[in-house]
Amino acid sequence: MTKTERTQEATRMFYEICDRNGFIAEDEGFGYWYVAKQGKGYAHEMFQVQRRGFEVVINFCECEEALQFAKDLEIELENIKRMFDI
Repeated sequence: MTKTERTQEATRMFYEICDRNGFIAEDEGFGYWYVAKQGKGYAHEMFQVQRRGFEVVINFCECEEALQFAKDLEIELENIKRMFDI
């Protein structure tokens, strides 16, 4: 599996994790996905995930549900990065 294929599979898994937990990830084209609970979209209710490196960034997020998901997601993304050696 090439690095591009591994990254694509990790990205697919990221979207799947978000969807399974009731969150939506939107790619705004600036190097980040913006992640928020489906149906919510205020800046204080979302966090970011860097597309390169899958790093979770929780600056300005004040929503407890989103913060808890960010912590859980960070653990899952670390496992995915190890699994695919990204």
